[in-house]
Amino acid sequence: MPEKKILFVIHSLEEGGAERVLINLLKRFDYKRYEVDLCVVEKRGIYFGELPHQVKVVSLFNSELISKLFRVLHIRFNINYFYKWLANKKITNSYDVGISFLDSSFTDILFFLDQKIKRKISWVHSSYQTYSNFSRFYSGKYKQRVIRDRYSRLDSIVFVSEDSKKEFEAIFGRFPSMEVIYNMIDAQGIVEKSNEPINESFDTSITNIVALGVLLPVKGYDKLIAATKLLKDDKLKFKIRILGNGYLENELKKQIAALGVEDVVELIGFHYNPFPYLKQSQIFVMTSVSEGLPTALCEAMILGLPAVVTDCSGCRELVDYGEYGIMTTQSVEGIYSGLKELIVSEEKRNYYCVKSLKRAATFDDSKILQEVYNIIDQNQ
Repeated sequence: MPEKKILFVIHSLEEGGAERVLINLLKRFDYKRYEVDLCVVEKRGIYFGELPHQVKVVSLFNSELISKLFRVLHIRFNINYFYKWLANKKITNSYDVGISFLDSSFTDILFFLDQKIKRKISWVHSSYQTYSNFSRFYSGKYKQRVIRDRYSRLDSIVFVSEDSKKEFEAIFGRFPSMEVIYNMIDAQGIVEKSNEPINESFDTSITNIVALGVLLPVKGYDKLIAATKLLKDDKLKFKIRILGNGYLENELKKQIAALGVEDVVELIGFHYNPFPYLKQSQIFVMTSVSEGLPTALCEAMILGLPAVVTDCSGCRELVDYGEYGIMTTQSVEGIYSGLKELIVSEEKRNYYCVKSLKRAATFDDSKILQEVYNIIDQNQ
């Protein structure tokens, strides 16, 4: 019989770094030692098929609209009676540990199930200070409420990077148990998947560049696309592929057309296995405004891609301020300069390839898994 019962809570299993990390973690979990249930707030997402058969899934909402209504009542008005009733109706077991794996208002579900969960933990994947959507949201009376009713009541808060922890402390302050555990990346799986065939040919006479992430403002793709215009004007031979879906797709396509860079930058949508695209590229670029610990950058480093990243939380920690990759300002000119430096110099690409592989050694899945177990078993 398993020693402990664990409940994980996450919004959905849609495309996203935290969702991929959770799947990586659950694939490696010791199910002889732990019995695991997963509460998915909204029953949607691409990763359900990858869940281990040992994980029992409970979903709270089949309708995104109803889920949003409950969330608005909770956040804006602190009206939670029906939310608590629904959570307790759907989740009937008791647990030794409850983990909100992507900290948000959904972390409060652990408290809706208060008597059913002995220890409560939240995983912070975001940078709450530098991303304006978060810093604007967590203010005033709501900020005081989450400090009082959420963070001060958690048994542990886990951060995916030191940057993420520092930014959290700047907004919410310090709490007794705050630890940093890097994400599980599944290095072996990434290498194996990178060898799978894809229906796309890469021109080996040019420099192929890849970006990976949802098409949202926080990813800074508008600046990346603007930078491609400068690179094209310099007569450089390259192509940038951006992998991901999101509501900015049409807007970014219009920008690409307006700048006349359709031949050098392409939005190719979400790909369930992006790793062959990474393997066949020579440069990885990330132009984010804010990151917790960027999963895509970790994956690119595992495949030895030299990286160009903007100076933002998470990214600067992984490249160590330029030691393991080129770090630029969050500007069109900065991105242009960083990419040009690697496009024109094969020697520098090779140098940062070695640096990426060296940095990737940090992502020791066995070590990270043990750190997760240590948090779960703490004070037991």
